[in-house]
Amino acid sequence: MPGVLEERDRYTLYLVTAIAVIAIIIFWQLMVALIFAGSIAVILLPLHKRFTGRIGAEASAALVTVIMFLIFAAVVGFAVGLLAQNQEYLNSLVSTIISWAGPGHNNPITTALHINQTQLDGLIGNSNQMINQWADSVVAQIPALGFQLLVFFLSFSIFLYKGEDLYHSSFAMLPETLKEPVGQLTHTAVDTLYAIYVVQLIIVIITFLLALPFFYFLGFEHVLFFSTLAGLLKIVPILGPSILMAFLALYAVSISDMNALLLLIFIGYPVVCAFPDLFIRPVLMGRRTCIHPVIMWIGFVGGLYTLGLVGFVLGPLILVLLITGYHILKGDYTACSVGGKT
Repeated sequence: MPGVLEERDRYTLYLVTAIAVIAIIIFWQLMVALIFAGSIAVILLPLHKRFTGRIGAEASAALVTVIMFLIFAAVVGFAVGLLAQNQEYLNSLVSTIISWAGPGHNNPITTALHINQTQLDGLIGNSNQMINQWADSVVAQIPALGFQLLVFFLSFSIFLYKGEDLYHSSFAMLPETLKEPVGQLTHTAVDTLYAIYVVQLIIVIITFLLALPFFYFLGFEHVLFFSTLAGLLKIVPILGPSILMAFLALYAVSISDMNALLLLIFIGYPVVCAFPDLFIRPVLMGRRTCIHPVIMWIGFVGGLYTLGLVGFVLGPLILVLLITGYHILKGDYTACSVGGKT
């Protein structure tokens, strides 16, 4: 019967599966790069197909990879340049905070916590030591990070070039009874990946637009710098802009600007940091995948908590596939349409 594995082929499949599991265990340190490369390749596959019709599959995969690298380099270069351009201003903020917390200055926080000057000096010294150690560790990890990036772009190119052929050849070996549910799960997975990355880009833009009026009314200098930084930090979900708000709140305390502190606590964090992640992201994701926003929120936050950065992709993806599989088993699976929620 077409699509049904012979007994000999089953044993071959078991052997290949065992080798695949061993390979995953051996190359586990590279799985983050491979997962991101594969998931991004899926959403850029239409662009690859468009180029393939004109220049061939191999040249198209190389071209899309180069475009991806240039975009990555542009974003990193822009972020580094932005920080370098405003380094003097940032240094002045840090100096103000250190001066406020330094010797000879009584402040309400140390008074409330009953921290004496000797303890405070020790905390500052330990903090400086931790920052130096962190900087040293970052420098030491540059070779490993560079290797991860190399693996990412090479595997991204391979996924574009051969990924679809590999999927179709694997799909053809499935029993006929499995082809329909696997096809449905594949369709759902692709839709979810599109939603994850497209919604992430939308969230970055929304964060920037929300930050502009907030930082303008906050009264600090460099409104465009802080707004752009908040948007860039949103690339790291949940925690990104919160770090910026915490830093500015500490600065506001150091200059005794209680109005700014209240704005940061009651408007800055809820509107600029929490609102896009807790409300806009799950709603937009839910519309594309027909999954309830609360479930999508659990997928994002739970994935980040348990799996780290890669959980940003795997968390919601696994939940969506689980729910889709449940509906397939019930026999009531329907293609997602805007307005339907599970």
